[in-house]
Amino acid sequence: MLSRFFNMEIGTCLLAACLSGQSSAPAGAGKSNSAAPVEVKRAPPQTPGKSAPKDTLPAVNQYPFGRLIDELEGGGPPRPAGPPATDGAPSSEVPKDWQMSKDIPLSQTAREALNVSQAWMTEKHAPAPGKDGRVLYTFGAGLPTIVCAPLRVCVLELEAGEKVIGEPQIGDSVRWSIAPATSGQPDLLTSMIVVKPKQTGLDTNLLVTTDRRAYYVRLISKPEEYLARVAFSYPEDDGAKWKIHLAQQEQRRKQELEESRIEQVDSLENLYFDYRISGGDENMRPVRVVDDGRKTFIQMPASAAARETPVLVVLGAEGKPEMVNYRVKRDLYIVDRLFERGALLLGVGKKQRRADIVRATYRSANARADSRALANSAGPNN
Repeated sequence: MLSRFFNMEIGTCLLAACLSGQSSAPAGAGKSNSAAPVEVKRAPPQTPGKSAPKDTLPAVNQYPFGRLIDELEGGGPPRPAGPPATDGAPSSEVPKDWQMSKDIPLSQTAREALNVSQAWMTEKHAPAPGKDGRVLYTFGAGLPTIVCAPLRVCVLELEAGEKVIGEPQIGDSVRWSIAPATSGQPDLLTSMIVVKPKQTGLDTNLLVTTDRRAYYVRLISKPEEYLARVAFSYPEDDGAKWKIHLAQQEQRRKQELEESRIEQVDSLENLYFDYRISGGDENMRPVRVVDDGRKTFIQMPASAAARETPVLVVLGAEGKPEMVNYRVKRDLYIVDRLFERGALLLGVGKKQRRADIVRATYRSANARADSRALANSAGPNN
């Protein structure tokens, strides 16, 4: 094809030379029957340092064959580079940095929303050092930034026991790699997101949704600098823990106040005071014993509050010691039942001290055996 084109160009030049020779012939030459012969002379080779004559053809290595071939194959000369023509026809060459304008005007509401979001993303979010090299961000205080580097692993750690719901969403999934990981005991696992960039100079964002909250972070890749471990502190959880703690304290205070109140008897007519008290010393012997037909109240001396509290045991219907529910409020024993005979015991064996409490209605064929049974009912810790 090139040889054919070269021959066409040479023929064109020869034809032009012939026409030029005919037009420049003398006026009298037109009267002759034969045309003047055309002489074609070969141009001498160019000598280095001397410029070629202006009327000579360019050398083969200087001839623009590529441009002429493009014109022949494309059906015409190339169009100038630039944006698409106004008539809608696409251009043959477009600069790499040229982009079609796609900007859309924003309303006032949209502009204000962008300003609010930008203020949150640019808010100062000071990190704090954590355990085992962690960098702690305060959750919800601003947009946390994780700096990563190629050939390095960055780990985003969640709260212990928190579970990831669904696949994390990343803005640039081609040049960033994210993978799940876990650590800890099976009943309290710590979920982690492993982040790795494939090149430097990247800037994107990441969304991780869990069963407790949603994490929105910014990812940046640097050549060498990176954060190995990133975690969060949760002020709202700390506040909730304090609320639970204070509520528990209030509940305990109310319970203690309720227990410290002395229950009122239904009627003075139901009170029974006929109890005999014997044994013991002045620090453990009851001042008085009374019942209201349902419960028994044993009042101790004021000095007993600063001493060891005696253990109360009672005899059952068969003359055997029985455990009884009672509680102590300051200097008062409140027993949740009536009993015919009981005792307050301190110590065991020969050093045991005992204060007997006998209701006047008590009847027994062997009172001495009942007394021994009460004495032997004290445990080794009393």
